Amino acid sequence: MQQNISEQNYYQEDEIDLKQLFRTLADRKWFIFGFTGLITALAIAYALSIPPTYKASISFLSPSQSSVLQLNKIKLTSETSETSETSETSETSETSETIYRKFLNKMMSSQFQRKIFDENDYLSKLNPENKLIEDLEIFFAEFSSSINLEEQKVKKNIVNINYEKPINISLEGGNAQVISSFLNHLADAANKETVNEFLAIIQQKIDIRLEDISRQITLLKQSSDKESKNKIQEFSYALEIAKELGIKENNLLGLNNLAGPNESNGIKSLKIDISGGRALPKWYLFGERALEKEIQLLKDNKYSYIPKIAKLEIEVIKLKSYEVSAATGIHTVQINQYAYAPQAPIKPNKILIVAVAFIAGFILSIFLVFMMNAFRKEDDKAIA
Repeated sequence: MQQNISEQNYYQEDEIDLKQLFRTLADRKWFIFGFTGLITALAIAYALSIPPTYKASISFLSPSQSSVLQLNKIKLTSETSETSETSETSETSETSETIYRKFLNKMMSSQFQRKIFDENDYLSKLNPENKLIEDLEIFFAEFSSSINLEEQKVKKNIVNINYEKPINISLEGGNAQVISSFLNHLADAANKETVNEFLAIIQQKIDIRLEDISRQITLLKQSSDKESKNKIQEFSYALEIAKELGIKENNLLGLNNLAGPNESNGIKSLKIDISGGRALPKWYLFGERALEKEIQLLKDNKYSYIPKIAKLEIEVIKLKSYEVSAATGIHTVQINQYAYAPQAPIKPNKILIVAVAFIAGFILSIFLVFMMNAFRKEDDKAIA
């Protein structure tokens, strides 16, 4: 019985305490409203004072197959002269991946970004009031620090079979128009400069190949000159013999029956052996007229009759016909979507700031009311 009475008194005291708490809050309602309103007003002022930050992005895909084929159009080979072993070395072909990677490396290069920043006068666009900037390096570093490269997320309902995920490059800043313009300028310039670098490499390879061909032709001509001189000397000696013997035209009619008894008459000494066991007569038997014509042809050095030189000269014509500087339609990347000026900032989230400030102010005001009430009770006890 006594226990039931004590529990009842406890519940009554608890009920009285809750009523007292609500009464205290009701008595201090204007303080709660005022404090919460003050905190909320300060939060609104703070949110309005924060400059907005926008985010622009541009997305890319790997270069088209047409551009890859254009960059690999010239197939250079290296061939040695006739006096050495023949060898052929193919130049390494550029792939879509290597071309794409070089473009992205150019885009993300801080040095290249600074170059585009200066060439397009983005300093005046970001600082229209022409305020004093103590350190331009720090200013640019702050501007470019938010440039990020990331793979674009694909929606779950998109089938990923043979689907290339675009690459995004984003930039954050306070001027939506400027940051989007900068990304577009950066992409166009990176594409152009990367193409020029590839074309410069191609031109360098062409120049090296032309030098190599020139060296080979020189060696072939020197070898041909040496061979021609030996032939001229041999034919000149045969011509002297033909003149002494009075052989104007060829004297080969009597050589049809070299075998048999004629061999004992010394006619065998009138033939020379060449490959395959075939036999030809001594050169002076061709007569003065034929030898003089042959000597004249050798002196004229008709290099075009040398097959290897003719082949090399054709290659020179082909290489020179490829005008690297005039190459068009080559792109190291495909623009999936150019950057555009965003309409809404990504931060600050003013609604969130005000909402958090309102809730925090309200909770803090209640806590302060309880604290003030507790101190008042302590003072009342002290007075009693």
